[in-house]
Amino acid sequence: MKTGKRFAITDVAVIDGNGGRPVPDQVVIINNGRIEKVCAADEIRDASLEKISLPGRYVMPGLIDSHVHITGITDLKYWGIVEYGAALTHSYTQALRLLKFGFTSVRDISENGVFLKRAFNAPGAVGPRIVACGRGLARTGGHAEVTMFEDVAFEQKNNMVAYMADGPDECRKTVRKIFRTGADQIKFWATGGGNNYIDRFTDVHYTEEEIRAICEEAKLIEGTKVLAHCENPELSKVCIEAGVDSIEHCDGYAPFLCDLMKEHNVYLVPTMRLLMKWAEDITSNDFNEFLDETLPKFFQRDLLSNVDQEAAELEEVEEVKAAFLHAYENGIKIGLGSDTCFEKSTPYGWYGVLELECMQECGMPAAQVIRSATKINSEILGLEDAIGTVEEGKLADLLIVNQDPTEDVRVFRDEGTIEYIYMGGELVVDHGRMLL
Repeated sequence: MKTGKRFAITDVAVIDGNGGRPVPDQVVIINNGRIEKVCAADEIRDASLEKISLPGRYVMPGLIDSHVHITGITDLKYWGIVEYGAALTHSYTQALRLLKFGFTSVRDISENGVFLKRAFNAPGAVGPRIVACGRGLARTGGHAEVTMFEDVAFEQKNNMVAYMADGPDECRKTVRKIFRTGADQIKFWATGGGNNYIDRFTDVHYTEEEIRAICEEAKLIEGTKVLAHCENPELSKVCIEAGVDSIEHCDGYAPFLCDLMKEHNVYLVPTMRLLMKWAEDITSNDFNEFLDETLPKFFQRDLLSNVDQEAAELEEVEEVKAAFLHAYENGIKIGLGSDTCFEKSTPYGWYGVLELECMQECGMPAAQVIRSATKINSEILGLEDAIGTVEEGKLADLLIVNQDPTEDVRVFRDEGTIEYIYMGGELVVDHGRMLL
């Protein structure tokens, strides 16, 4: 299906990304990579306009994943061990998988993202649009540090997602270092995240002074957004007041934050699938065995604890679901983030599809899930003027699908649902086949 610089997709229903139902019998005119017009079929008078008739199909904005790690790593066991060049090369295929599943734009937290961004921006290159965070900031011994390496210098060199930074001055300098690599946004880990035995979820990893230093330094560069991994609502309050633009992970949200988040226009990226299916997706893939082999229990109080871990995890799942529903019902702006990081546990692209489903299952209507994954995520990426909705002036990053995802997002489970993917008006995927 070849197209010129100006053409029209006709006889389609349009899902514009604003949360509504499809509008039938529409025409989308694309001119030089952008959407020139969206209108009813009977409004087209230009007989010379090249037309592609696709009756029974739906045109929608490309999906956006606002929380991925294109690490090039296939399994957590190999984190920090894979030779850098091999990981960078492999990350290219991971990015293409994201695109193939309909994710035309992503926000990546990894060193690879800044290189892939440049590569995909080259003329003729095919890949998702990448808003790159580069490496984030983690404290020594914190979440995202590869603590199994005793040699700190080796760890710093081989960690693909984080720099260690301690104290306000070091945090400021590290933000500058991250910008120097070509990052668009700044990520930091405010709390733990359960990657090892000294990395419990709710433990505070950065002080208020350090958090303020990160945000202040980041925002010296106009337009920069700051995202905080935070799984402690009390610390989320500190992050919001310090200038963070999005809280990553739903267990960092609680009802008392609602008004504050609205006041500061702070987004929530809940990563529901990972939080609710952690045991099924991650720990079942030899993760516990890996930890047992490399890191013995660090705290004696944890080793001898009488806590029923299984019951605690079930309780946490219910708390996360309740927090998500409260945030949605009370008007918090919610984006979609899969937290894809390793192929074995969180397959690239597919894990984003599972996140769509999980948000729907937790009480968000399908049309609103699509809005989160398109319009809201374009705002989180800072690209709302260019992508995220099907409207005049936007880049023609479009999916042509044969089922209505505003009825049920589970249609994306079917590999045949997405027939065509356009990036900037160029056809890049045709019935699952990448056009490179």
